[in-house]
Amino acid sequence: MAKDEIAATGTQLLDRAVAILKFLGDVGQRGATMAMIGEAMGLKQSTAHRIVTAMERHGLVDRERETKRYRLGLALFAMGAAAADGTGLRTMARPALVRLSANTGDSVFLMARAGFNTVCVDRQQGTYVIDSLTGHTGGQIPMGVGPASQAILAFLLPTEAEVVMKTNAPLYKQYGGLTEKKVKDALAEIRHNGYAIDRGALVAGISAIAVPILPPGRDAVAAIAINLTSARLTDERLPQLVEMLKAEVRNIEASLNPLDELHVG
Repeated sequence: MAKDEIAATGTQLLDRAVAILKFLGDVGQRGATMAMIGEAMGLKQSTAHRIVTAMERHGLVDRERETKRYRLGLALFAMGAAAADGTGLRTMARPALVRLSANTGDSVFLMARAGFNTVCVDRQQGTYVIDSLTGHTGGQIPMGVGPASQAILAFLLPTEAEVVMKTNAPLYKQYGGLTEKKVKDALAEIRHNGYAIDRGALVAGISAIAVPILPPGRDAVAAIAINLTSARLTDERLPQLVEMLKAEVRNIEASLNPLDELHVG
């Protein structure tokens, strides 16, 4: 087999393995049988078995002997813990999240870019408990959905932002009629204001404000967002929340050395 054919085969297997992990993440605790995995992925049983068995060997998936159902393995948890081991932005931003939540009573999120998605790296639950699009730490949404990801998107290079929006365009319609045009049209105002806002357009009754973290001499990689009920986001309160967010973000940015490698874990 030629080298380029071997490379293509390896890439294809990796793509399938990642797709299986995402599928098992979606099915959650109930897990999935080998047949269910093969059917969902459109794979022959022999191919699905080969990939899943390899991942099981590395602890990426676990199989329950009684039900013969596969679930995400603890090795993924260990890797996630290593990514959040306190060496980077997450630890630096944690005091800010705690202060913001304590001072506002609302839920505060640290969101970071991961390719074409935005991931919830950390969160601090407020007194007013509400749900979020990402759901939990580690949850992700397509970049361009929600104020946090739009705040990051607005400060990327225009050509890079275009690629992200074009790639994610088919996914936007799942979020309250969001479109690529709506996302793109919002970016100039976000850059001008220095923050992004959603007044219940994505989830009725739930609003959010986000300010991007812009390390000196670096790309925008993260944002801090406050999620709250729309009733609590009054015109009088909005500038107060924005200023609180910007003050905390400025402190974080001042602590980031542009020559250091930036981790979001």
